[in-house]
Amino acid sequence: MFDFFKGKSKNQNMIEPKKDPFPDYEEVKNLTIIDIRDEEDIEYYGKYPNSIHIPFDEYFASKLLMLDKSKKYGIMDLRGVDIYEAERIAKEVGLDAKALRGGFFYISEVLNYKPERMDG
Repeated sequence: MFDFFKGKSKNQNMIEPKKDPFPDYEEVKNLTIIDIRDEEDIEYYGKYPNSIHIPFDEYFASKLLMLDKSKKYGIMDLRGVDIYEAERIAKEVGLDAKALRGGFFYISEVLNYKPERMDG
């Protein structure tokens, strides 16, 4: 009776949990953030002290070439829309970069990592 249990290890049917693809607070705090938002968004919402503003435009790849390749970067936009294409380009130029899923709103509202306001 119950022969179907024989020979199976305890962990054979367990599924390994995947790492949450959203960044966590410590990860965001310890990365240099490449902020690809528009200048107007930065002026309105503020910027993070560990961020570099590089607009996602036709000069994006050439500006990335000037960055320190020994650092780890996170790529952030306003809502997490253009980050995967920007991440692909960053990796093509040799940067250790990852897309920060959720964008600025996720980082500031969910992780409670607050930007510095530009208005004074």
